Amino acid sequence: MHRIHFTTADLARVRVAPTLGPMAETLFSLTVLRGRPEEATFGAWRRRARAGLDSRYALLSALLPGRGPSFDLVNLAGPGRDFAESAENFLVRSRSAVRAELDYYADHHGRAPAVLAGLVDSLDARREALSRVEAYHQAAVAPHWKRIHAHLAAERAQRGTILLDQGVDGLLSTLHPDIRWAPPTLYIRNGDETPAELTLDGRGLLLVSSFFLRSPTVMFDPRSLTSGRLFYPATLGADQAADVWTTGTSTSALANLLGRTRAAILTAIADGVATTGSLAHRLGISSAAVSQHTGVLREAGLITTRRHHSSVLHHPTQTGLALLRSS
Repeated sequence: MHRIHFTTADLARVRVAPTLGPMAETLFSLTVLRGRPEEATFGAWRRRARAGLDSRYALLSALLPGRGPSFDLVNLAGPGRDFAESAENFLVRSRSAVRAELDYYADHHGRAPAVLAGLVDSLDARREALSRVEAYHQAAVAPHWKRIHAHLAAERAQRGTILLDQGVDGLLSTLHPDIRWAPPTLYIRNGDETPAELTLDGRGLLLVSSFFLRSPTVMFDPRSLTSGRLFYPATLGADQAADVWTTGTSTSALANLLGRTRAAILTAIADGVATTGSLAHRLGISSAAVSQHTGVLREAGLITTRRHHSSVLHHPTQTGLALLRSS
């Protein structure tokens, strides 16, 4: 359990940000890519993102290992309006700051992986690492970034309304079920992370919503526990996520091959609209018509169908995803 201790001055300096920017969310997305949380919300995105991975995944795995602390590129790069701004922040970070982060990583994992070792002294190594993260960003996050940013901006607006109506007490009490406010201390359930005691000492706390993080995360400098950021999961339902994953890509070429309705159904399934009823609602056709078209797609090997309790769920196959990427 993390504990963040507030003074009166800290309460006056609580701020809320919608996001630290696209690089931070790209790095946070690795937590979803590696596991299988919230299949209805992230399953469609995860299948597409994994299908596009290649050798750069070695670096991504090193940045966020399966257990223990990560290499905190989020803090080293800092906020940025776009990926390039955060990348530039990291390139100019001092060698001592990067070395301290790498030493902290090595202390908890036994050693620092070779793919990260050159980041202290070599600008070329930093550029190469950033190029691999950016390639992943362009493939997995950038096509959805406008919608992700809009969702996070709406989350911040909602928090602002709570602050105006209920004050700081109301804001800190409603962030997430794993966050408990018992003045003057904020308790954050932290899973297997090493518990931390943070004394803000009048500097306040920045609350940042995240689209991809599904558990609250405290980020701080372990050598100076006097300030930090608290990332909390933005409210996100399956229908909202499906709207985000809808990229708006033209399906005209695919429609010529499959027919307009079947192309639209395959695209919607890949975007996470998984049930027959949801597909019928999205396309404005009957459930019987959806069943007929999904049967053809299934026979062609483009989707799979399975029953889950009382629902029938459709998922794209690798062949179906490849067809969408090439259309």
